[in-house]
Order: sequence, then C-alpha cells, then structure tokens
Amino acid sequence: MPSHRRIGAPSPDADELRAAVDERRQRAIEEPLDVRVRATQPYLRIEVRNPIHETRYLVLFPTYPSLDTALCTCTDFARRGLGTCKHIEAAVRWLADRPVTRPVGPRPLARSGTWKRIDRALDARGADPGPPSQAWRKPGCWLYETPR
Repeated sequence: MPSHRRIGAPSPDADELRAAVDERRQRAIEEPLDVRVRATQPYLRIEVRNPIHETRYLVLFPTYPSLDTALCTCTDFARRGLGTCKHIEAAVRWLADRPVTRPVGPRPLARSGTWKRIDRALDARGADPGPPSQAWRKPGCWLYETPR
C-alpha cells in the first residue's frame, strides 16, 4: 500500500486504512457503476462510469492479471494514498466475473514510441506555468489515453 499522505497529517493506523479500503469496496457494490473495457493494449484500461453523478474515470492495470499496480484517474485515488478507490474495486469485481483474455504483462512500449513521447512531455512540463499536478497530466495521458 502506498504511503502517500499530506505533510503534517497524522499517519493513519492499520485499522483506519482497512476501514477506508472496506468503505471503497462497499461503495463499489452499492453504487450503480457501469464498467467497460476500453483497451487491452498496451495496458488493460477500463472505464468506470456512474450514470447518476455523470462521472467517468479510467482504471489502468499495467501488469494485468496482477492487480497490484492498478491506477485510477479519480481524485480519491490521487489524494488518499490507499492504493485503491471504488472505481478500482468495481473493475476488480467485474474482472473476477469476466476475465479479459490478453497476453500476460504489458506489451513492450519501445517500438511504439510511447516512452519517448512521455519523456518529451516531461521535458516540456518545466515550461508549464500551471500547478505541478496539472503539468504531470500531459505525460500521464500517454499511458491512459491515445492522444489525438
């Protein structure tokens, strides 16, 4: 479990972390989340939508079938540092019932030029006048989306 937390914030104990993860699992069950596979290459990408709140987030599984490195584009995943969110939990439950057939692990990206694009976007972020969180989004989008 990642140890991201705000500076000066008290460190949560194991019971608090377990309760927070359990809450996300329960919300993934209770909320009407629509789960759809968007891509399997270079990584498994799943879109999780909430039709009531009209939100949609991408969940990325770079090492599928291992779920240890799952990522989500939602703010809960980015801010809480739990290593999960209700979108990841919904995608994991969905995958348990409908396994996705694809090669084990990620496809090598060297031929696709993805890492070169990420490196260029990282170099360009130094000139970005916006907040750092926004500057990191451009390099990160190369892993989540096919840029236009």
